[in-house]
Amino acid sequence: MANIKKSFNFRNGVQVDDDNLKVSATGLVGIGTTVPTEALDVRGGLVVSGVTSAVTLQAGVATITTLNPTEIIGAGVSIKSGIVTASSGIITYFGDGINLLNLPTSQWEDTIVGAGVSSIYNTGGNVGIATTAALFTLQVGNDVNSGQKGVGISSFGDIKASGITTASGFVGPLTGDVTGNVTGDLTGNVTGNVTGNITGSTVISGNVDLNADIDVDGHTELDNLNVSGISTLQRTTVNGHLDVVGQTTLDFVNVSAGSTFAGNIDANGSIDVDGLAELDDVNVSGASTFSGRIEGAMTNNVIPFLYSNLAALPNASNYHGAFAHVHSEGRAYFAHAGQWWELINKESDGRIGTGSEELNVGDIISAGIITCGTELNSPLIGVGTASPAHDIQVRKTGDAEIQVTSDTGIAGITVGRESGGLKTNNAEFRYGGGSGFTYSSAQSLDILNYGTGNFNYHLSANNAGAVEGNFFWHKGNNNARLMTLTNTGRLGIGNTQPTKEMDVTGAGNFSGDLTVGNNLTVSGTVIGNLQGQLTGNVTGTLAGNSNTTVGISTLNNISIAGVATVSTRLDANVLEIGATGSQFPFTVNNSEDRTFITGTGGVGIKTTSTLTNVTINASQANASIAAVAIGATVLKSAVDFADAGTVTTRFMLPPKVSNTERGNLTGLVSGAMIYNTNLNKLQVYNGSAWETITSS
Repeated sequence: MANIKKSFNFRNGVQVDDDNLKVSATGLVGIGTTVPTEALDVRGGLVVSGVTSAVTLQAGVATITTLNPTEIIGAGVSIKSGIVTASSGIITYFGDGINLLNLPTSQWEDTIVGAGVSSIYNTGGNVGIATTAALFTLQVGNDVNSGQKGVGISSFGDIKASGITTASGFVGPLTGDVTGNVTGDLTGNVTGNVTGNITGSTVISGNVDLNADIDVDGHTELDNLNVSGISTLQRTTVNGHLDVVGQTTLDFVNVSAGSTFAGNIDANGSIDVDGLAELDDVNVSGASTFSGRIEGAMTNNVIPFLYSNLAALPNASNYHGAFAHVHSEGRAYFAHAGQWWELINKESDGRIGTGSEELNVGDIISAGIITCGTELNSPLIGVGTASPAHDIQVRKTGDAEIQVTSDTGIAGITVGRESGGLKTNNAEFRYGGGSGFTYSSAQSLDILNYGTGNFNYHLSANNAGAVEGNFFWHKGNNNARLMTLTNTGRLGIGNTQPTKEMDVTGAGNFSGDLTVGNNLTVSGTVIGNLQGQLTGNVTGTLAGNSNTTVGISTLNNISIAGVATVSTRLDANVLEIGATGSQFPFTVNNSEDRTFITGTGGVGIKTTSTLTNVTINASQANASIAAVAIGATVLKSAVDFADAGTVTTRFMLPPKVSNTERGNLTGLVSGAMIYNTNLNKLQVYNGSAWETITSS
């Protein structure tokens, strides 16, 4: 092999054979490839006998005989498969080991052989779990002495914990203050002394034997209390039973539940009983006030309310609802509305009451006039008949009239389904106006339905087939009808003989929407602007402009004989020019020379079909373009392919022809370029012959 001691400079790269060695113009070196993507791109095995230094190593299989330096420093080493083995010594891993698999289930070594336990010990210092700064012999978490969350155990047996401590049992004296709430049950006896204060709520389910004083500042609930000595209670609330054997002096007692007193109770002060009090025998020498209900047994109850005369009656306003017997009058009275009212009784002369009372009696038979000043209460009332068919019936051979009049107010008749005057479930026929009704005056007749149901008008309700009349609206007492609703459902306004469901004679004014379910026939001229949506066909001549400044106008079919000008935008789902029934949103022409745009942005020129993975199909068309660029947004030359394709597909394929196909080419001009498949070389036509581009 020749020994040439000379430097060679290649400005546009170097290539050795097809795939042996390639040095690109940008300084990329490829071994086993002509398209290097890195500074050194080796396609195949790599054997390095000397020292190898790499910032980043990416390899399918890396076999390292000697590693120098003895450590790998970086973001990390990822070994996806295989086994890491040390020929001698120990492989040490640093980190949390979160991704280490198949570790042994126990990391402890049995140091007490035969004892059946495993233990771990430290040779000196503290042991920390979840901490790097252990201040206790064994510390879990942070330092509890500093108010942090954690647990500390000393070698003397002391335990300090910031959280909840759960144990099956505690043995030994408990000294110091216990702060916070103790939740759960405390079963068994507490032996020994308890010193210090206990703050918070305490529930003890067992027996408590206290030989000293108890000072309770807050609320105390005792289900069963046995006091053998003297007890001083400033205020006591007993919700359960209180059994007092000896004498008890109570200044103030509040009993909310049942209480049983076997002996005498001498109460010199007030007794306030909010609940039920059952007393077999009560002797009250002074005045007693009952704010609630007094309820006795069903029989054999006697409570006398006796007063000597009317002047002895107490104030009726203070004793509303009370009953009393006045001995001097021989009558009974009750207190209501600030005065005493006499109960009605039969007089010695046969009169019932004094003449001013309201009476509720059964049948009234009278040959003369019955005058009722306020109320007549009877199941059936007949005027002119002894057998009324309804609650009130007026029957005469001549004209009959029921008159309800008011001198200065409203006169009305109310029917409904409510006993009071709430006006929520009734209706009223009234004259004379009413507050809250704008058009109701002193000379207005109102028919009001206060309920939420229908307001129904019926003709011949008993036999609809026999109806003969209509609904008429009049003004005055003449025959000039303002409106007619026939029994066939035809409404005439200004027309007494309507021939249509709505027949209006005269002008009409609609301030709101007008909906016509079928044809709208206008004999005259439609004057004014037509605004809003027009659905349906417009036949005839539309004189004037259809101008819609906002919104969308949708036309089913539009035929334009002249020029159509769209000043801003034409918005349509399908636009066809010279075509019908196309499958594309935009189509021009129905023949093989069709031009179309698909819904996904594809374009077809002089074709009727699309091509797979091809956005523009102009395979049957010719194009003349002043400049073209692929992969660029700004043209750098007349033909710019510098940024065409992706990083891995950035190459260009010229037309491939054989020698035979090259001989059939016509219209050749100088500069034509092909790839000869027989030579596997590029060839350029110089105007008279083909020049082959070789690598040597």
